[in-house]
This record gives sequence, C-alpha cells and structure tokens, in this order.
Amino acid sequence: MDLRQLEYFVAVAEARSFTRAAEALHVAQSTVSAAVKSLEREARVPLIIRTTRSFHLSPAGEELLVRSRALLADEQAALAAVRQAEGVVSGRLRLGTPTSELPFDLPQLIGRYRQLHPAVELQLISSPAGSAGLRQETTDNRLDATFSTDLTAHPSLISREISRSPVVVIVGENHRLAGSAEVTLPEIVDEEFIDFPTGFGQRTVTDEAFSAQGLQRQVSTESSTAALIIAFVRHGLGIALLPRSTVLGRTGIRVIDLPEPTPEWRISLTWPRRRWQPPALTALLTLIDEDPGLVRPEESAD
Repeated sequence: MDLRQLEYFVAVAEARSFTRAAEALHVAQSTVSAAVKSLEREARVPLIIRTTRSFHLSPAGEELLVRSRALLADEQAALAAVRQAEGVVSGRLRLGTPTSELPFDLPQLIGRYRQLHPAVELQLISSPAGSAGLRQETTDNRLDATFSTDLTAHPSLISREISRSPVVVIVGENHRLAGSAEVTLPEIVDEEFIDFPTGFGQRTVTDEAFSAQGLQRQVSTESSTAALIIAFVRHGLGIALLPRSTVLGRTGIRVIDLPEPTPEWRISLTWPRRRWQPPALTALLTLIDEDPGLVRPEESAD
C-alpha cells in the first residue's frame, strides 16, 4: 500500500466514478482501476461495491476513506514543512467558513493572510449543513480547518476560541416589545421565531438557551443567512435571536438585551489533530495571535 494508491482510491470515492477520477488525476482509467484493485487484494475485502445501477463504498471502504484522507493530509503537511525551510509558506489551506456573518471581519483577515502568504493555495468552503457540516468535513479531513461555533471536545480535533458576541433579541419596529430594553426568554417563548436551520451554530446556541430553562419555542421560518432573517423580522414575520455584532447598524428593527447570563455566540478555529500541522494553518494561527484586532471587534469584547 502506498500513498499514490490511496490518492487514487480517495479520488474514486469522492467522484463516485473511475472515469471522472482518472480525468481529475490526469491518468489513464486503467491505472486508477489497477490501484484500487491492488488495495482490495492487500486489504482482502471489497472497498467499492459497483453494480450497473449503483456505486457505493463498503464499510471497509468508508473506514479506509477517512484514514486515507488523514494520511494524504499528513503527507502534504510534511512536504510543506520541508519547503518552509526556504522561508516561504506554501501548500494548501482548505478553510471552512459559515454562510452566516461572523462577529469579525473575515474578508479583512483573509485579505491580510493572502497579502502575507501569496504562495498558499487558499480555498474557502461553506456547507449547506452549517457549522455541523463544516465540523464533520474537518473531522473527515476534507477541510484543513474551519471556523466553528461548536466547542465540544473531540478526540481527533483541536479547537481554539477566537471571538465571541452576546446574543440579543431583535423585533420589528411595530412589535409590542419594540420599546423594551430587556426581555427574558419566558417572556418571548410564545412568539413566532425566525432562525437558521438545525445544524447552524446560532440555531444551536438559541435552542440550548431555551432548553436550559425548560422552554420550547416555535420556529415558523428558517433561513441560512442573517440578512434574510433580519429582513423577515423587519417586515413583522416573527422575532429572532442573533449575535449583537450581526445586527449593529441594521435599520427597521429594534434590539433588545437578554439578562445575565447572556447566551453568547462563540467562534473557534477548529482543525484535525495531526502529526504534522500544515505550515499554512500555522501561519493563519500566528496572524490571529499577532493581530487579535482582526478577529475581536470592539463590540464583542468582554
């Protein structure tokens, strides 16, 4: 078993086709097929189940896919570390980014990173499944790191909190609570809520805040962007809980505080635990540490 065989296997598994994998790798299809067959002979179990109508991995294939991605990521990190000896940070950084607004200026951070490390192949990737999807892709080594709202410990992941923002209630200007300075969750539990879909970080924060008080609310409308949630609230379709940093400067709504302890939207950078950390990721962490103003806006500082 060698790394090229694993690279071919991963390409086939992700493309769900030997033909498309060979095209992506710029090699003959026979080469890809031979590599996968060799892996199956060595493993003594089928890895890919193919019929005229279906293509899927066997349980052994699913396990090998996860481990192959980790091994290939280690290889890339090791090579990049060797090249770094010449004084240039290079390699690839696949970075997961939520579709909702973060409590800091992500374009500014990424722009500064590109300016400092132009040799890095940087890919920004989102997931329709929100933070949960990004975290799973990081666990599976599809991503080198992701911005995440899930700080739950995981044996194969490392997380570092980098920013946070208190959660507030937003209502339309004509809502009955528009003149309130502060409300409690029991006072608003019977309202119709607009929120992110399940799996998105802010949805999890809000669900947990209500559950902690034994409350169950009704979410009548879902959206994957904070801008659309705010627009729905502005037009009286419901109320929402969002990070304060997300709603600052928005018109047509009223912002109401929650009492202590206030729920917080906490953002971490999460990456796989590896033998070699990619220099491109180390460079991002260094940038955040050296210039914390890039990720900790004044309005979210405690």
